[in-house]
Amino acid sequence: MGIMLRNLTEDIVIRRLDQLIDQLDCCKCDYCRLDIASYALNRLPTKYVATTTGELLSKISYLDTDFDVAIVAAITAAAEVIRKHPRHEAVAMDKLPIVNE
Repeated sequence: MGIMLRNLTEDIVIRRLDQLIDQLDCCKCDYCRLDIASYALNRLPTKYVATTTGELLSKISYLDTDFDVAIVAAITAAAEVIRKHPRHEAVAMDKLPIVNE
């Protein structure tokens, strides 16, 4: 078990997105999910830690309620933007638009 550098924000956003996706009224395809996650992550502060895999889960639980609220708000805003501008069809056609909202 080696030590690794991880961005806890990324891990938490992915987990919370998995928990919230059914309530977001948006496409659930892999392209849209990753677009939602990346949109949210670009608007949240990073939280890097040096950790082993086993320690990672325990560190996630230490984050405060205010940060969780910020994560849910960022995911919700991201889902709204991606719902209005889904790229999954453009990906299939190899024509990716860039969304700057």
